[in-house]
Amino acid sequence: MKTNKITIVKRNNVIDFYYHVKEGKKYLFSQKFSKGVYEYFQNGRLELEILAFKKWNHNPRLDKTISKLPMYIRYVLKECA
Repeated sequence: MKTNKITIVKRNNVIDFYYHVKEGKKYLFSQKFSKGVYEYFQNGRLELEILAFKKWNHNPRLDKTISKLPMYIRYVLKECA
């Protein structure tokens, strides 16, 4: 079972996303600050928790962020392998 985690770091008006795997912390991407996205990810989220996300259409910015995470995760795993 995967226990990989997504965490964020807020700086200025930007949120940086990181993927934590057993090899360490990998940078995914940055995006403009959004309160809803920040509140959802502020304590970190397990990858399985994100893949099971059910609250679609409640916050368009959060929907967009969650929908692009799998693509960035695949890229990071491929490039850093």
